Amino acid sequence: MPKFYFQLFDRDGAGTTETAYDFESVEAAKAEARRVLAEMATEGLPPAPLNMMSVELFDESRKPLAEIRLILEEIAK
Repeated sequence: MPKFYFQLFDRDGAGTTETAYDFESVEAAKAEARRVLAEMATEGLPPAPLNMMSVELFDESRKPLAEIRLILEEIAK
């Protein structure tokens, strides 16, 4: 089973996961990245000026595969 790594970027900055996680496919790993991002958002949304949090997905050799982002945008009315 392929191994994947995640790098989290939240209101506290970037943090790399040193633990490899096994998933059936890249799509399964992306689904987990989305779930992790949603969980991060429940702990608090990103403040200005950053206004963004993300989970970056890497393969076994630490090659970047995808980045899932949540961007908070405030629109003045």
